[in-house]
Amino acid sequence: MALEAPGGEVRSAAASLEVFTAHQPPRRVAIDRTPFAIGAGPGADLALPQAGLAPIHARIVLLAGVHHVVPFSPETTLICEGQPVPAGGIPLIHGSRIQAGSGAVPVLRYLLTAASTAEREDRLVTLMEIARTITSSLAVEEVLERILDGAVRFSGAERGYLFLKEGDRLVPWTRGPEDAARVEVSRSVAEEVARSGRPVYRDVAADETGRPVTESFVRLRLQAALCVPLAVRGEIIGVVYLDSRRHLPHHRPDLPLLEALAGLAAVAILNSRLVEARVRTERTLLLGQMARVVVHDLRSPMSAVRGLAQLLRERAPEGDPSRPHLETIMTEVDRLTRLTGDLLQFSREAPPLQRQPARLADLVRQTLKALEATLQRAAIAVLPDLDERAVADVDAPRILRVLHNLIANAVDAMPSGGRLGLRCGLEGTAPFLQIQDSGCGMPPEVLRRVFEPFFSHGKTHGTGLGMAIVRKIVDEHCGRIAIDSTTGQGTRVTLRFPAPAPAGAQSPTLN
Repeated sequence: MALEAPGGEVRSAAASLEVFTAHQPPRRVAIDRTPFAIGAGPGADLALPQAGLAPIHARIVLLAGVHHVVPFSPETTLICEGQPVPAGGIPLIHGSRIQAGSGAVPVLRYLLTAASTAEREDRLVTLMEIARTITSSLAVEEVLERILDGAVRFSGAERGYLFLKEGDRLVPWTRGPEDAARVEVSRSVAEEVARSGRPVYRDVAADETGRPVTESFVRLRLQAALCVPLAVRGEIIGVVYLDSRRHLPHHRPDLPLLEALAGLAAVAILNSRLVEARVRTERTLLLGQMARVVVHDLRSPMSAVRGLAQLLRERAPEGDPSRPHLETIMTEVDRLTRLTGDLLQFSREAPPLQRQPARLADLVRQTLKALEATLQRAAIAVLPDLDERAVADVDAPRILRVLHNLIANAVDAMPSGGRLGLRCGLEGTAPFLQIQDSGCGMPPEVLRRVFEPFFSHGKTHGTGLGMAIVRKIVDEHCGRIAIDSTTGQGTRVTLRFPAPAPAGAQSPTLN
């Protein structure tokens, strides 16, 4: 905003009025003093010889760095954004439309066209504060939250969203249950930025030639949208999307500054991911050392305890009150045995993959055959959709373990029965597997932690290692795993594997 100087002049033409009249093309007039008079008389700074206008009809006054439009007298008709302007005036923002008089014209549109040196310095200080906040944490979720809050604050937008890239898709990041409701945005803008790597700014008030207002702008009643890429070394990892149903306070926001902030944000995201990966690796190594010692010392006594409990149960007559207690001992020993097995599976150094071309449909059928009785008891209808062309170079026993874990999770999510969809197919030449249930789904805060070791949700006898093992095996195959879940509607897990290597070529492996 321009600043008031001695003598009533404005230091820079930071604001202007675009004038629309009946018989002339639009013209732009700088607001170069305060107060700035509008009227039909020769003494007005903006002279509008229109019927129904008073010699001085209205004034624009700079108060505390903000322009206000004020009626010259109680008798003058003055409308701003469709509402009568009170005697005390109202503040103006970029794009505000002012109607002077009772007719359809003239219409004035207030535009901010530049920023003063002082304001730009203030915005640089704000940008530095936001950057310092973003880089002061190494927790991924906290970094993402600070990036979004900072971008909304700097731009003056009403709403802000983060989209992170997963493969070729843009996946919205949500803070928690309060963000669980799906909010419509102009996805075309976000996808354009993710595709091109260049920022996009849409402003209805700018009337950009050749830039028609999109259907989503009309549907969402947006006045402005701004989207910048999150890029590291030329790779797009996501986008920051901002929009508003009112005009932004800064006309043509400082895109270079916002791009710089987005670049810093992308580096912060990458660093926090690397730190969390390092912590996860160190935790795995520690678990491995602990597991080998604990499991070695526990397995023999657990086998002895279970064997004795089973022997005593078999010898106890029917109706003996000790039989339920002995069954409890056997059940708990079995649970501890599964836990020790999962610990070893998760923590030990994985042997080299024994890759062979395998038809994914065959692996699904093999898994379903082993779990047929379990699925029937749980009243779950299986809906297979298997493409026989989907072939992947995999270690079949490990992928079978993945399928067992994922189907077991789906069964637990449908305690009253339901539907289990199993798909395999091709995306281009790359094979994929998909498991979808109609169960209880997961809230966002659970979904974000689903791969954490020992994190279990909604399972009475879960070890908390099932999904960690699934992710580890998929990573060993250089594959990708994506989970979409909605509370009360179900969960879909998609596994994507590299396209099979040509004959004679080596399959991809982890470094």
